[in-house]
Amino acid sequence: MKVAILGLGVVGRGVYDILANDFKDITVKYIFDKDDNKTKDVKHLLAESYEQIINDREVEVVIELIGGKNVAYDFIVKAIKNHKNVVTANKALISERFKELNELAKKYNVKLLYEASVAGAVILIDPLKKIREINQINKIEGILNGSTNYILSKVFLEGVELKEAISNAYKLGYLETGSDDDMNGLDSLRKVNILSMLSYKTFLKEEDILRISLLSLNEKFINYVKDKGCFIKYIAQSEVRNNRLSIKVEPLVIGSQSIFANINYEENIVNIFGKYHLKQSFVGQGAGRYPTASAVIYDLLTIKSIANECFEFNKIYQVNNNDERYHFLIQTFDKIYKSKLMTYGELQRKKDIIFFSRIEEGLYEKL
Repeated sequence: MKVAILGLGVVGRGVYDILANDFKDITVKYIFDKDDNKTKDVKHLLAESYEQIINDREVEVVIELIGGKNVAYDFIVKAIKNHKNVVTANKALISERFKELNELAKKYNVKLLYEASVAGAVILIDPLKKIREINQINKIEGILNGSTNYILSKVFLEGVELKEAISNAYKLGYLETGSDDDMNGLDSLRKVNILSMLSYKTFLKEEDILRISLLSLNEKFINYVKDKGCFIKYIAQSEVRNNRLSIKVEPLVIGSQSIFANINYEENIVNIFGKYHLKQSFVGQGAGRYPTASAVIYDLLTIKSIANECFEFNKIYQVNNNDERYHFLIQTFDKIYKSKLMTYGELQRKKDIIFFSRIEEGLYEKL
């Protein structure tokens, strides 16, 4: 099988290295990247133009790893229309254009695979496609962003101040310079959106997802939680109940007995709940060059080994996050306190809140 890699950045280089070193039956025929600093050692593989790639009948798979929504979208659409299979790690594009791109791939009878778009090295999407056909999935929850989990782990396990932990995350490449997508919850939002659409066989809009940013988290709030022997984790969750879908990304105050307390640094966890099983958990490294590249390779091997898949998205839910009531830990300018049972709507109408976090069930009295 011959493939083309679009983008030789962190993940793109990882994919190239793995294919060049470990696979004789998958050949990189082209690399498309305009940054000369990234391609010095692979100039013999550089495509002169994208058209050279999509017009070459030998290329069976286009691997899109350039990121962003505009150019990447154009490249993926052109690849599909030229009957090329597509593998991508582009969570932003897949989340936003999920329906359109899946339907386009179905129309042109090619595969569109995106295992690397969620949870890095954790092979989750392919098993999820199979689980949803034999089970009725009703809940997803987990830590889906390795960058923020690294920061919170440094703060709560090592006593590092928040600003220093964020600075370390930038230095290590866990946070992207000039982007607040991780701390603002957009990265986790896109991932839980993709997982939810697959699990519940429906199409969702990103703007319907409740997102509570971590950008307002501060030392005062952190120290209050620490003093109570608790932790904060950034949790993505979606749940179907009585034909209503609640879907959100939020900070959660947890105790030491929580399963999330044992998932630290770059690790991700996703728990899948269904009608015919209580829970299945997927745990692994959620970030990094080779972990994420390994998920891309998984998709390539899938294309080599299975027939074209067809998934239906035919259910409609009323998306609603404001019916459920929870206890929250709230910080205002002059105090931190526990709330009564409230909905997110009631809470967000309050004007004096600096930061808040839902309290894990069973922790109210401890706080």
